[in-house]
Amino acid sequence: MELRYTCILFFLYATAFSQNIGLGGEPRPNEGLQLESFWYPTFFGGERHSSFHLKYPITNTIRAELDAFYDTYVLSDRFRTDIHIKNYLNENWYLFSGIESEFSFNKYPVLESQKQAPPRIGIISGFGYEVNKNFTMEAQSNFQINNVPTGAYGEPLVPMPQIYTLKGRMKF
Repeated sequence: MELRYTCILFFLYATAFSQNIGLGGEPRPNEGLQLESFWYPTFFGGERHSSFHLKYPITNTIRAELDAFYDTYVLSDRFRTDIHIKNYLNENWYLFSGIESEFSFNKYPVLESQKQAPPRIGIISGFGYEVNKNFTMEAQSNFQINNVPTGAYGEPLVPMPQIYTLKGRMKF
């Protein structure tokens, strides 16, 4: 099953990459340390969702990035962070790999169903395409290293040995 998903991702990457003509030698100017952040509340229940994205160019084609997400829910708070390296193949295409951790902080640890779980740790990797400076698309895999009962995005009933995601990020 994993091999099938890996083959599909490789096929999508090869197909999309073949549409791009030529490879640029030095695709990105060295812009220095950059920080992006946002947060928003959901007014029904006191939830809040926030994140920041820190980028540091090592060379013109390689970047180190740190992402962090902090979410408050009714019964728990969650903190997820990842650190990864991006390697730009040309102006738009890049590969990335790194490590991710997710922590859960229960607001009511005395409840039997709310026992504190250890942090989840996983290896992330994938590829992305920057359509323009305000829109990015990524395909990512996340393989969990440790055996933690915390499920996908904090849901204990949804097991998470590994997860594949397709996502887009729009800045405005």
